[in-house]
Amino acid sequence: MKKELFAQYPKPIIFAHRGYSSRAPENTMLAFDLCKEHNIVGIELDVHMCKSGELVIIHDHHLGRLCNLDAVVEELRWEQLKRLDVGSFKGAEFTGATIPLLSELFEKHHTHFIYDIELKTMDAKDGQLALKVWQCIQTYHLQEHVLISSFNPFVIRQFNRLSGNTIPTGTIYSLSKEVPPLLRRGWGRYIARPSVLKPHWELVNPKRVSRYPIITWTVDDPKQAKALAQMNVAGIISNDPLKLLGI
Repeated sequence: MKKELFAQYPKPIIFAHRGYSSRAPENTMLAFDLCKEHNIVGIELDVHMCKSGELVIIHDHHLGRLCNLDAVVEELRWEQLKRLDVGSFKGAEFTGATIPLLSELFEKHHTHFIYDIELKTMDAKDGQLALKVWQCIQTYHLQEHVLISSFNPFVIRQFNRLSGNTIPTGTIYSLSKEVPPLLRRGWGRYIARPSVLKPHWELVNPKRVSRYPIITWTVDDPKQAKALAQMNVAGIISNDPLKLLGI
């Protein structure tokens, strides 16, 4: 029997994809602040561990798309990353927006949000990212406000072990060619043993919905969101969450 996810909130919970990314640069404090301003309960964000060990909120491993820089997040120190402009790609009015730390987000918004934190790592063995995220969650006493997810089932297994399975975790999957073939239909759940599944919306399966809480992505069409809500998904991730709140 599946356990209800964040039982105190009506379902489906609407999560803002990388913050309010349709209106502000993704994964920046500007995007997260907009969510609070509009009373959006859930935010989805991406966390890497940089070379000096800090937990930084950014989606891509490579900095080309956001910063026009030929470098990788994990190979730079925080002193280098914190000076990068990750706003200009969205528009000149956002010039100067910077990469936030996970601790900065927690410090500023604390229990206002449910945080869907995607762990970004391609390593199957090193558990430092999982460990540091777990420690940060404990530091800010946010155990009741966090979901941990990843395409990488090994890091989810590591996090489950560290947290004693006290935090909901989810495996993310899609048919994208960037996802290893064996993981494209959610088979990573047999490695990760998650409590939640996070399929791309095309892969939402009524049978799976009956067995797991499902959080699906990325949905901006209210009609599509309504159909998913009628399938009793637990959450929907959207670039424009205000459009979906009425469902």
